[in-house]
Amino acid sequence: MEHKDKKLKLDLDFLGEGVPEKSEKEKKNESKEQKSENVTPDTNTPMSDTAKWIWGAIAVAVLIIIIAASSESLSDTSTNNTDSIVPVVEKTKTANELCKENYGSNATYDSASNSCDCATGYYLGAISQKCVSFTTARDESCESSYPGTSFLKYDTTDNKNICDCKDGYDWNNDRTACYSITSFNQSCVSSYGTGSYSTTENGKRVCDCKYGYSWNNLRTMCVTTASINAICERDVGRNSRYYGTVTNGKYNCTEPY
Repeated sequence: MEHKDKKLKLDLDFLGEGVPEKSEKEKKNESKEQKSENVTPDTNTPMSDTAKWIWGAIAVAVLIIIIAASSESLSDTSTNNTDSIVPVVEKTKTANELCKENYGSNATYDSASNSCDCATGYYLGAISQKCVSFTTARDESCESSYPGTSFLKYDTTDNKNICDCKDGYDWNNDRTACYSITSFNQSCVSSYGTGSYSTTENGKRVCDCKYGYSWNNLRTMCVTTASINAICERDVGRNSRYYGTVTNGKYNCTEPY
């Protein structure tokens, strides 16, 4: 026990060595200053390296934002200035230009009637609705009334234009329009099969069966003649052939030989 007390005393003596003793008043004042220091931090305390780095980063970020905002503002100002320097102005067309745009290069503007008209020697086409030559205007007049036709002559008796089919076209049976031979043939094929074609009979367009084909017994389709010959051989005998006529819905066949 005595050994331990001696060591404790030695340690205390070491810590207080060379330090003058303080009075009770000084000790109380020192105690109050320490409490005050614990409540209010010293503003002169040096800033740590971490705090310096954080505040520096914040300052750089703020500077970058300010520069970006300034650049965008300058860009907007530049765009606005450009728009104000080069305004977009829509050209207003004249009345004459509008007439030509709607009725062709041969159209003119009549200021007296405030309307469009065709220049001298030109007429409004019934189909194109443009100012065209007299010949073209007559052809368009026929085409609009009778598709597939063009002007043929002027009938002085009835004072009207005579229209006729264009080259390669023919009148339909009602003489209301002209169609190409290809169109007539296609119409026959649609109605009577691939073996059908268009021809005329007593001045009328009719469908008939072309070479190698014949009407079936009901005349509703063009079938191959060979297929009818096969029926004759089956029903009449070997070498029997189709005679080319039908009686009571039956093919007339030749006798075998």
